[in-house]
Amino acid sequence: MWSRSIIKSNAKEALGGKYFYALAACAIVAVINYIPQFLPLNVNIDYTGIETQSALYYEKILEQVFLSLPLFLITTLYGIFIGYPLAIGSARFFVRNRFGAADIRNVFSGFKNGWADGVGTMFVTRLFIVLWTFLLIIPGIVKSLEYCMVPYILSDNPHLPGGRAREISRAMTEGEKGSIFVFMLSFAGWFILAALTGAIVVSAGGKTVGSILIYAGCLFVAPYFEASFAELYIFLRDRAIRNNMASPYELGLAADSQNFSGGAV
Repeated sequence: MWSRSIIKSNAKEALGGKYFYALAACAIVAVINYIPQFLPLNVNIDYTGIETQSALYYEKILEQVFLSLPLFLITTLYGIFIGYPLAIGSARFFVRNRFGAADIRNVFSGFKNGWADGVGTMFVTRLFIVLWTFLLIIPGIVKSLEYCMVPYILSDNPHLPGGRAREISRAMTEGEKGSIFVFMLSFAGWFILAALTGAIVVSAGGKTVGSILIYAGCLFVAPYFEASFAELYIFLRDRAIRNNMASPYELGLAADSQNFSGGAV
C-alpha cells in the first residue's frame, strides 16, 4: 500500500534545495513543446457577411480545414519525434533527482541512445490510448492510467521492447488505477489556483499579463507534480521487482540491461 501524503512528502524532500533546478527542467520541456505554436501557420478565414447555412459558408470551412492541415501535421510529427523523447527525458530527470543526481542533461536523454525505440514505444502506446478513447471515454482514461508508467520505464531502459514496457506498466498499475487517478486529481487545486489567478487578471483587461500568470503558475506547480509522480513510480517499480513482475535488468538497474534491448512493438 502507498499513501498520497507519504509520496508527496518524499517528493518535497527530493526537491529540497533543488526546486529551481527542477523548475528549469520543467521550463525547458514546456518551451520546447510549445515551439510549434510560434510557427506562422495559423489560418484565419473571414466569415463576415456569409450566411451560416450557405454553400459559401461550408466552402470556407473546408478551406480552413485544408489550410490548417500543415500546422496539424507539423504539430503531430513534432510531438512524436520531439515531445515523446522529452517525456522520457523528463521522467529520467525526476527519477534520478530522487537519488540526488539532478543533472539537467537528463532532460535530453531521450534523444540519445535508444531514441528510435523510445519514440516507437511511446507512439504505439499513445495510439492504443487514442483508439480506446475513440471507442468510449472511460476505457480511454483507464488505458491512459494503465500505461502511465511507460515513459518512466523507458527512462530506466529505453531499449526495452514496447510490448514488455506496457506489460510492466500494466502490472504496476493493476488494482491501483483508481488510486492513481485520485492522486493526480489531488494536484488539481494547485493548477486551478494558478489558472484562476491569471483568469482574474485577464478579466480585468490584462490579457497578456494574465496569460503569462496562468502559464507561470502552472509551471511553478509542475516540479512538485512531476517529483511526486516519479516518487510513485519508484515505489511501484520496487514493488514490481520484489513481486517478480519485472527484473532489475529489464528496468536498467543492472549492468546487463542491454540484453533486454529490442525494437518497439
